[in-house]
This record gives sequence, structure tokens and C-alpha cells, in this order.
Amino acid sequence: MLTKHKVSALAGAFSLLAIAATTAMAQPVPLTTAQAPRFVVGDSWTYTLSDPGNPSRKFSFVQSVHSVSNNEVGVTISNNGGTMPATFDANGNLTSNGSKQYLPSDSKLKFPMSVGSTWSSQFTTRTGNGDAATMLNAKVTAVEQVETLAGTFQAFRIEETLEVSAPNGKSSFTETDWYAPDAKRIVKFNFVGKAPDGTTFGTQAVLEQMDIKH
Repeated sequence: MLTKHKVSALAGAFSLLAIAATTAMAQPVPLTTAQAPRFVVGDSWTYTLSDPGNPSRKFSFVQSVHSVSNNEVGVTISNNGGTMPATFDANGNLTSNGSKQYLPSDSKLKFPMSVGSTWSSQFTTRTGNGDAATMLNAKVTAVEQVETLAGTFQAFRIEETLEVSAPNGKSSFTETDWYAPDAKRIVKFNFVGKAPDGTTFGTQAVLEQMDIKH
């Protein structure tokens, strides 16, 4: 026969088990592999772009999805200066940005993605000033927790090197991107470049807010 004390003890044990189960469920699932994102009309991301060498140079821009087909995502990029059209491929890589084209894409992302993934790509950036040929090498080096104004994300850290041959000479770049599957996008990047004349420059961006339609 169960006594009141035994019933009380069992109730307490079940309560502890329920709390433990809830806590276990609340833990994020470790990020191991990411598949290509599924973009939806209405998805949008707001970024803050800045120059590490000149912190006063800072502005925000928004990327908003307005159309989706099998191989192309139509995007509008807007900031205080107005709007311009852009397109992504199915992986979220830029294929055009205003009047600039990336043939076949800027190749920053490749899926499925996991730590240790590597890829190389040659692409052409076409502008009114001529074509620039880029050789990109990328490697996913880690999964890291990234804090942004839009939230905290588990993200793949992608290290990239780029060698660019343009009509005005050769440039080299290094870039680190953090891609978060929960955001469908790169949530942070740091970019450092060396121009043909030897001068260096840099850019960094962090996700400020997002609206994901799932």
C-alpha cells in the first residue's frame, strides 16, 4: 500500500523528471550538417555594414525576397539611398547585384555543408568597367555561436581566400563568413582586401534583424 509519504515522494520524483526532460528538450541540437536553404517570398534580412578602419562609416541595408523559382531567387536590396534588384541562386549565392553580374555566382556557399567541407570556384564579375576573374577557395573550419542584434545563432565558420584579376590589376582578399541555417543566410562576415596599388581595406557586416517566413 502506498502511504502519503510515498505518494508525495513519487510525485516529487516525477516533477524532477519532467523538469529534466523539459530542460533537455530546450537544449539546441548540435549543428552538424546544413542543406541548401528554402527561401520564401517575404523573407528579409537587415544588416549593418561598417569599416573597421573608420567606425564612423556605417550604414544598414535590407535584402528582401520577392520571387522564388527552382534556380533563382529574386531579391530587392534597399537602404537610405534607394533600392536595386538582385538575384540569388538556389544556394543563396549572389548572381547579380544591381548592374553587376556574378557568372555563374559569387560561390560563397555550397551545400550540403559540414565542418571540413571545402570547395573551389572560378567566377567572373561583370560590370560596366569590364570583367574581373576570381579564384575562390573556401573551407568550413568550425561551428561557432554567433551573437547578433537579430539573435544568437549556431553558425558554420567559413574561411575564404580570393584572387582577383581585373582590368586595373590583381587584388587578393580574405573573408570569414558565418552561415546560420536558422537564418538561411550569412549572419556575419569580415572582409579584408589588398588593392592592386598595395593599399588595404576592410568591411564587416552583422545581421541586425530578420523576418523569416519558413
